[in-house]
Amino acid sequence: MIMRDDETKREERIRRLTSEPVYPLLVRMAIPSMVGMIVSTVYSMTDTFFVGKLDNVALTASVGIVFSFVSVIQAIGFWFGYGSGNYISRCLGKKDIKSAEKMAATGVLIAILTGVLIMIAGLPFIGQLARFLGAEEGELFDATVRYLTITILMVPFMLVSNVLYNQLRLAGSGKESMIGLLIGMVLNMVLDPILILGMHMDVAGAALASMAGQISGVIVLFIATKQNGNISIDLRKAIPDGRHIKEILTGGAPNFCRQGISSISSVLLNHAAAAFGSYAIAALTIALRISYIAYALVIGFGQGFQPVCAINYGAGKHDRIKKAFKLALLTVTVFLVLSVVILWPFADMLSGGFSQETEVISLATRFIRAQCVILPFMGYYVLCGMFLQNIGRFGEATLVTVSENGLFLIPSVLILPRILGMDGLVWCRPAASLAALGLSIVIGIRAWHRYLDVRVKSS
Repeated sequence: MIMRDDETKREERIRRLTSEPVYPLLVRMAIPSMVGMIVSTVYSMTDTFFVGKLDNVALTASVGIVFSFVSVIQAIGFWFGYGSGNYISRCLGKKDIKSAEKMAATGVLIAILTGVLIMIAGLPFIGQLARFLGAEEGELFDATVRYLTITILMVPFMLVSNVLYNQLRLAGSGKESMIGLLIGMVLNMVLDPILILGMHMDVAGAALASMAGQISGVIVLFIATKQNGNISIDLRKAIPDGRHIKEILTGGAPNFCRQGISSISSVLLNHAAAAFGSYAIAALTIALRISYIAYALVIGFGQGFQPVCAINYGAGKHDRIKKAFKLALLTVTVFLVLSVVILWPFADMLSGGFSQETEVISLATRFIRAQCVILPFMGYYVLCGMFLQNIGRFGEATLVTVSENGLFLIPSVLILPRILGMDGLVWCRPAASLAALGLSIVIGIRAWHRYLDVRVKSS
């Protein structure tokens, strides 16, 4: 009886995704993801905010440095999560439930094994890793090592959490994935002021709060896979053979490459900022946290578009994909324009919430306003990568998603600050964003006609 009930709920979810009016469906799918992304963004800012209350530039800078490592771990988690989740979505579109269950278990098993391996291999080399990420000797180095040591211990939980979250979301269970994410993050945000300020644990307290949040999130997400017709996780069904691993690695490659390259560029940005002093690293950390709020809305709405795109592609309904993309692009562009209207005039006030240093606030404001120049046009760039990935065009998707932080930002970071000094540091990211947008337009238009229009005509 329970199994039949799960099958009925699953079939009903697929029916809605492939037949209901597109825009209401998009909004309903996007709201949980947008809430999750906003909370995730606020969560990523929480450590910076409460550590900033200690009025110590070195401690604030250490948060930004360790975030580069966390980004790498998130990249791996999203790699496995998107890779397995995209495959699961296409299986659901074809109503192949058994294959979806095998892939779900395989994705989680690979996350567990990889997380344990990274934890064991990383602990003996904490000092070397801190230096590689941009922490110089002294107070900044000591704070980074304290934060990083605890962060290494929670790597397995971070990976499993990301995999479960993305599998649920890409299978159309946005509400359950959001709840799992929210519970872990809320616990983290509650513990941050208690451990950082109340118990005077500074960055170690921030790391412990994050660990508690990650563990609770994994528990809630795992329970969610057993409910409401979701694809349940049974590790006995895992098949870590060449075919399944290849599907995971190729399907999630765009996300891994994007976030992995982003982490590398963050390390390079930290090193470039370090040439101007710890205040520059702190300002960069604050500005990136604040400006990412706008991107969080876009990514959240885009995540609502993804299951609609993937499941309808599996079902051969290309007209729905095209309509969904156009409506999503219009919506996220409005979000970005409104974000600039808020961020530009209030950049200094927002920066002042994270630091009391005048020099840090002034530079963070410059970073934010420079990014605002290109921000309204970046919706297409974000959605293009998602579209390509969810129709299975992983090569093009990877090229698009790595272009901003890889093809263009890394050269910009290496060249512009040396030529233009601080102005070069401020403008290297907007310059990279503009170049990436141009590339995505060329690739996206070509893919649109090649993979959607041709198939529609031949069907």
